[in-house]
Amino acid sequence: MSVRIVRLRSGEDVICDLYEITTKEDPEKAVGFQMNSPYSVWVSVPPPPKLVAEDENEITTKISEPNINFQPWAPLSKEKSIMLKLDEVVTAFETHDEILQKYNKLVEVESGRRNGSGTGETDPNEG
Repeated sequence: MSVRIVRLRSGEDVICDLYEITTKEDPEKAVGFQMNSPYSVWVSVPPPPKLVAEDENEITTKISEPNINFQPWAPLSKEKSIMLKLDEVVTAFETHDEILQKYNKLVEVESGRRNGSGTGETDPNEG
């Protein structure tokens, strides 16, 4: 599994299991990406930041315990795997372990629901 957060050209952040797509003619050159189980991910407005340091010209604050939100990226898609053109991706990066754990739990619950073993009621923000 290669879970990454992908920043799209549209500005959206999508967490997914990401794979490069290549051709048989040139297996070293990526032509696109395959996103498995994609979810939009964002940080909601955190509570007021904590003051870390203050001097005459600058105030430094720290955001603690931000709320991480997940929502299906393509909720009308029948498939859990979606292809993207190479130029739609600005960057892809690994995320923090806590976010990865929440994503993995969400995908596990969603997979159970699609297989008929779940209740159909999930809260992707539970973690």
